[in-house]
Amino acid sequence: MRSKNSDIAVKIFLVVVAVILVGLLIAWSMGVFKDKKNDLDEGTEKINNAISSMAEFDLLIYDGHTISGNLLMELCQEASSDSGRLDGVKIRYLTIARSNEASPTPVVYSSSKLDKGDKDYINPNGIFKGEVKRDDNGVIKEIIFSQQ
Repeated sequence: MRSKNSDIAVKIFLVVVAVILVGLLIAWSMGVFKDKKNDLDEGTEKINNAISSMAEFDLLIYDGHTISGNLLMELCQEASSDSGRLDGVKIRYLTIARSNEASPTPVVYSSSKLDKGDKDYINPNGIFKGEVKRDDNGVIKEIIFSQQ
């Protein structure tokens, strides 16, 4: 009879050990799952940031760089046609004639300003330096070009 009681004790001990091991295995796997989920979230955030910066890349090339007046006219015409690349971005410019005023204000391109006598005339051979302006959320709202 003692052998039956000792067999029950061994079986109970093995069941308890098995339950503890299963519990530890579940806890370990949950920890690994949470770590991998955090890694995945960080990776997704990095990808989203990269995509966002790639979307702005073609506009950031104007920041601090110069373009010709001819390219500026093309860019202004593209902005006025509401194309996808410049959607919501204003293109303004400041000519040398306007910068000599007391309080110069950059203007928005208009096809009616093609007269060489106009102070807002864009000289196709002129050089214009760009400056990207962002709103409070970091979204590019306008690019201002100043004639050099």
